[in-house]
This record gives sequence, C-alpha cells and structure tokens, in this order.
Amino acid sequence: MELLDSCYWRDVDLAGLQFTANRFMQREIRPHRHVGFTLSVCDTELHVRTPRGTTVVPPGTLLRIAPHVWHSVQARGTPWREDAMYCSFAVARCVSPVEGDDAVTAPAEGDAAVAVFSQASTAQDFLECHRLLQEAARGNAEAGVIGRVLLRERLAQWMPRQAAEPAGLAGVVDSGDDRVNRLYELIASGFHQRLTLDGLAEAVGWHPVHLQRRFKSAWGFTPHELLVGHRIEYARDLIAGGALVTYAAHAAGFSDQSHLHKTFLSTYAVVPGEYRRLSALDALQPPSARNGIVE
Repeated sequence: MELLDSCYWRDVDLAGLQFTANRFMQREIRPHRHVGFTLSVCDTELHVRTPRGTTVVPPGTLLRIAPHVWHSVQARGTPWREDAMYCSFAVARCVSPVEGDDAVTAPAEGDAAVAVFSQASTAQDFLECHRLLQEAARGNAEAGVIGRVLLRERLAQWMPRQAAEPAGLAGVVDSGDDRVNRLYELIASGFHQRLTLDGLAEAVGWHPVHLQRRFKSAWGFTPHELLVGHRIEYARDLIAGGALVTYAAHAAGFSDQSHLHKTFLSTYAVVPGEYRRLSALDALQPPSARNGIVE
C-alpha cells in the first residue's frame, strides 16, 4: 500500500476511541471487518462491497459500516482521502451516555449493515469533530475540549445504541446453502493452516471452479479473500494483546513478518508496531468496550 499521508491515534479522554486520517494512492482496500462501527467520510466516490451487494457512497457523505460486516472498498479516483472513527456500542455508551429514548439517529439510506447519511451537515459535523480531535492529538488542548464536547453531542445521531443484529452481524453466518456454510466454517477454523482450493472442494464434494463461483455468489468474496481476512483479523487481535509481530505472523498463517506487515498496512493503513503500542489504551475501557479496529 502506498500512503501519501497517514495518521492513527486514540483519544485518552474518550475511552481510547480510535481515529485514522489517510490519503491513499491505491484504489482498493482488501476485505476485512471490525467488531465496532466504522464511521468515515471520503473525498471520492466509493463502492463498498459486502455479502449483501455493493453500496455506492457519494463523496463528502458520512458512511457507517456495522460491526462484523465483511467489506471491501474501491475508490473511483486517486489519490483519495478518508477520515475515519471506530467505535463499539460499549464505548459509545461510555463516551456519550443517553438516557431512555432520547437518542435519535440522523436520516440515513441503506440498512443496519451499511448506511449512508446523505445530509451534508452530518458529514460536516463529523469532519469538524475529526479535525478538532486530530489537532488535539498534535497538542492543541483547546481544540480537544471543543472536539470532545461536539462528539459527545453528535455521536448518538451517527450510530444506534443497541445492536439490530440482522443476518450477517453479531457472528451470524448463514449463506442459505449448507455446503457454502461448511466452507466458511472450514476457512474460519483452519485459516492458520495451509488450505487449498482443491482441498476445500474435496471436503464438500464440489469441483474447485464450481466452489469458487458458488462461494463468491453467496458471500460476495472469494474463499482466498476471506481466508486472508481471517488471518489478518487473528494477527491483529494477537498484536493488540501485546504479542510480538513475528509471533503473530506465524500464528496466523503468514509466511513471515514482512508478509504480515504488508497485509496489515494494506488492510488497516497502520503498521503493526504502532498499532501494538497504542493498544495499551484498551486499559481505559471496560472489558465489554474493546472497540474500533480491534473491536
């Protein structure tokens, strides 16, 4: 991945809430998922692919991707900028407690998995919070105070406070095809081993070409894409827990540390070492509130 500019930070006063600000040269971000919500605004049109289909996201609009949703991103133009925040339900409740039914989310198009907020003011508020908190990370205390107040006021408008748990979220895996479900289970449980397309095909009694077609039709991604997705997810969690990058690479099934480094950067736009260092801020959160890129 070639990054023209990259910034990853966490806000101590917001329960370690995670933010990124990146300028990308490459058009695509490989399939992955988060355990928390992804909220982002980009300056170019995006095509966000999930198992449910492709969502076109206009430039300058706020995009929300729900927890546990596999997704890839393709940008229409390059270079392109993304300002993002990663937040779980538990962290949202820590950062911005809402009593009773007072929380009303802003109007959005889409569903519980992927939603686009078409109102320009919603994206503008998000970008202003993001800008102020990035300035705070660079030492501007006054910007931090203003940014945190604004974020606490707006957060309830950007994300729900309870899980809707539609199919495909909260760990639910059901493609509607028993053999495709079996293939997913084999990948999810055996990603750290050497899996081949021929071996997977033999396990379910399909020809490899037929398997590839049926799996992608059901999931929106190839078996190899989700295999790598599971590997990088496992390595990420090990690194967040304090594991050395070398250990995480081999435990997750990568050929070496360099392979993990490249895959991690092309997925999360942050290097593993920096991610490991800032994961110490997870201690600011209650156990149920591990959020963002990690969960």
